[in-house]
Parts: sequence; C-alpha cells; structure tokens
Amino acid sequence: MNMTLSQIMVTVGKEINKISLSTGFLPARLQPYLITVIGYPPNSEQLYNTSTAVYVLPSRKTGSAVKIDNLYGGSYVQNSANNYTGWYPIYPNGMFADGSVTIPSSVDYSHLETYAKLGFNTINIVPDGATPEQTYDPGVLTKYWDKLDQLNMFNIFNLQFAYQNSSRIEAQVNMWKDRSSLYSYHLTDEPDGWHHPTENTRKAYEQIKKLDPYHPIQMVINCQNFYYSEYTQGADIVIEDAYPIGIDPTHSIKWNTPCNSTYGDCGCDNCLGGLSDVSDRLDILQSYQSNLEHGGNKPMWATIQLFEKQDYWSRQPSTGEALSMMMLAINHNAKGLTYWLYTTPNDPVIVEAATLGTLFQKPSMLKFLFQTTPIKNLSVKGHQALDSTAWIVENQMLVGIASTSYHDSDDIVTITLPLTAKEISMQAYGNPGFILNGNQLQKSGMKSLEINILILNLS
Repeated sequence: MNMTLSQIMVTVGKEINKISLSTGFLPARLQPYLITVIGYPPNSEQLYNTSTAVYVLPSRKTGSAVKIDNLYGGSYVQNSANNYTGWYPIYPNGMFADGSVTIPSSVDYSHLETYAKLGFNTINIVPDGATPEQTYDPGVLTKYWDKLDQLNMFNIFNLQFAYQNSSRIEAQVNMWKDRSSLYSYHLTDEPDGWHHPTENTRKAYEQIKKLDPYHPIQMVINCQNFYYSEYTQGADIVIEDAYPIGIDPTHSIKWNTPCNSTYGDCGCDNCLGGLSDVSDRLDILQSYQSNLEHGGNKPMWATIQLFEKQDYWSRQPSTGEALSMMMLAINHNAKGLTYWLYTTPNDPVIVEAATLGTLFQKPSMLKFLFQTTPIKNLSVKGHQALDSTAWIVENQMLVGIASTSYHDSDDIVTITLPLTAKEISMQAYGNPGFILNGNQLQKSGMKSLEINILILNLS
C-alpha cells in the first residue's frame, strides 16, 4: 500500500526540516515500514528522494524498548521502571567492565552495587574471549541480570565474540532480549582494526533486528577511516575509541616501527597524541556519516581512556585529562559516554569521571543535549587551547567549556556567544568567576585543563 503521509514546502539548503505525520493508522508489527521522502523544485522535472525504515512495534509489558531519536541522537526507554507508560530519556554513561570484577562466578551482588553507587547508568561487561562458544555462564548471568533489573542499571550486552556466528547470535539474543534493563547489543569492538570481513557486521545486524527489533545495536570503530561505511552498516550507534594519552604518534612502542598516515600502529589511528584527538575523531566520524548516501543520522558516542599503562600507552590519564576528554566529547555531540576499563572502584580517576558523568544524566542537561544541535567551536580570545560549545533551547543557553592546556593562565578569556544572554542562571560545574556581558562570557584566568558548564537565561 502506497500513500502520501505529508506534504510541506522547504527552503533549499536548510539542514533540518521537521515534518509532522501520523503513524497511528499503521498496524503494529515486528517488520519496519519503508518511508520515502521525495523532493522536487517547482517548475522542474528533477526529483530527489531518500528512504528510511520506521518501526511501529507492538507495545510491551515485559522486557524493555529503547528508541533512538535520529534527529538529535537521544536515547529513550520504556520498561518496568516506568510501568511501560511513555518514554523517559537516559544519557548513557557507563564503563566497559571486567567480568571477573563485576560478575564473579561466585555470585556476589556487592560488586554491581558498588558500581551503581559511583553514578553509572550503563554497563558493558566484557566477555571472556577464550570461551566464545558461550559468552557468559547463563545461570550466573541470570542472577546478576536480576540485580541489574532491580537497580535499573542498563546492560549493553556484549556480542563481540559471537557476532560472526549466526547460531551464537540466535541463542544469546533469544536468551536475553526480554530483560527489563537491556539497553542495546554491543555487536563488536574494532572490526576495522581487526580486519574482519566487512559484510559480517551487516549480516549480524539484520539477524539481530529480526530476532529483537526493540533494541539498538552499537559498535566501536577503531580507525579514522577504514571502510567506515561498510562496517557501520551494522550499527545504529557508532562509538569512537581514540586513546591519545601516553602514545608516541610517530613511533610504535609495541612494534618498534614508524607511524604515519599509511603505515604503523601506534594505538590511536592518525592521532597527534593530544586531548583534542577525541573531539577531532567525533567530528570526523559525524562528517563521514552525514555524507553517506542513504546513511542517515547515527548518534556517536565516545570511549574515554581511563586504563593504566599498557602496550602502546606509557601511562594512565590524569583526572584532569579524563574530565577534559569527557567535556570535549560532550561539546562535540557525543550522545553517550563509555570508558575503558573498569577493574577497581577505588581508582580516583574513575571516581571523578563517574561524578561528572552523573551531571549529564540530569533533566537540566538532557533538555539541551537531546533537544537541539550544538553550536560548536565558539570564538575564543585570550586562550589558545579552549574548546567551547553552546546549545540553545527556548529561552536558555547551555555553554560547555574545556581547556586542553596543561598550564594555568592569568589572561582575560573572552568567549563570544551565538546570542545575547541576559544573565547566568547557574554554573552547573567548574570554577566560578565568569562575567556575562551581552553576547560575551569573560573570565580572568584559567586553570590547566579547566572545564566549566553554565546555563544562561536569554530573556
């Protein structure tokens, strides 16, 4: 059945055009509907068209459903926590976790409780690659997943050692697809870096969607651009994992070879070895995605480097570096944060990262992060290494500020805002001292790696 759902006039060159249409007359089903958008200039025979798949799924009274707003990238959940009524937003913020630490074979719930108390709302338990036939012991995981349901701690179920085997996919997805705290399926880590067959991610994606269309599928991309389009056909959410701290960007510590744009492995593909590698990678991947024909928008997440010295990395990031990378990711439109790797709750870097991460889960932040497009790279004077972004919703503006400088400064810093503001409503995070003057924020002096988050009233 073909029918016209809506017609509007749009301005050529405008990037975001909202079209209201009703899907209420479409019967709920597990298979998606094909929606086609056709555009044509008046008095012209030229046609432009694109298509997307839209799910109108039967309502649930068990398990969970997670939907992605592909306009702004936000995540919305329906599960037992809201009695399957409406949708509530979550900003995913959680770690890849060592299974021996969080779900030891001798059942002990205190480990998950400690993790939850840090403030995380998601967890991705890394499976044991030595036993890929069964990613987790199902009896043990069932008990732990009962605890996750109780905590409403969202499990990003990891399929990285199963996704290239259709039998394992079917068994594991069917086993866990009806859990209340299931957020998504983590398809694979760095298939590009491992040179997995490019078609395997798409095949796995299509199989999982047939088994469970209620949850998104995500993957981590390792390279700056190695068959990005082909690999990410298997994901609704794309995650970058540029780990820049402690690398030598010109020489491989592990392999004792040179590194450049065409040769060598330094642990961070085409990185410069600075904090801004994180924001640069997000910008690059977002640019790739936006330029793919029929690619559509996909939310991007960031994996923040928190681990200790190993392989290519000579040291663990400091707390200041970790928080700076987090703020850079937020400023550059990351719609979720994850971290590698949770092995101990007592690590001070993890504790501080968790504390900052809880801020982005608050309604006062979600209002901006999920309801508009950020205005990145605001003009800055008086500081050579300051990244600043603004989000505008209704009569308020959120401003995120991240210094990537390792030195204190006494200079007056001036940030030019996209609109004139009336007053500083609140400083949600950071050091006080900002003064608002029309469309400019000013501060005398800036600490090394300082980050700030402010909300301004526009009228």
